[in-house]
Amino acid sequence: SPPSSEDEAPEEVSFGAAREVVETERKLMGEAARRHQELLKEKRRRRQELFVEQKVRSPLTARFAPPPGPAAAPRPTNCPLPAETEAAARGRAAGAGRRAALTGFTSLYLTRPKGNYTAVRLKDRSLTGLHQELAKDFLNAQLYGPDANRVQANEFFSLENKKDPVKKAAVQFVDKSWG
Repeated sequence: SPPSSEDEAPEEVSFGAAREVVETERKLMGEAARRHQELLKEKRRRRQELFVEQKVRSPLTARFAPPPGPAAAPRPTNCPLPAETEAAARGRAAGAGRRAALTGFTSLYLTRPKGNYTAVRLKDRSLTGLHQELAKDFLNAQLYGPDANRVQANEFFSLENKKDPVKKAAVQFVDKSWG
């Protein structure tokens, strides 16, 4: 019977040639991923520039910040610039406008709150969950409050007492006068 293409053995390739093929494929994939990342960065940068250009000055910044200089003024539409110089001019104008808007606001806008805080919308939290949390807090305050003669198990069997530089018993009396 005549040999068919299905019966033929696969083409023999040397190890070096196969390794070169794999390396070139890996390089191509890496370059594609790098180009994709650069494209995403460029999109992010354009979006940020557009946001800065479209941002309406709030009454607070308009009240305290000096009026924008000629660098932040929009350019006339009848004199088009080449793409590179236009992007550079927009970057300079946005930077100058940002600097002008931020003078006197360093403590107001540039400080961050200390600690890890998360913003939660009340609409997202269910009302029953909020009621349950309030009920737990109330019971905890009633059972283990300052006037109650009780302590939670974590405080009662405290491992911190064993790990402190000054060693104490793991079990402590609630009333400090007892021992």
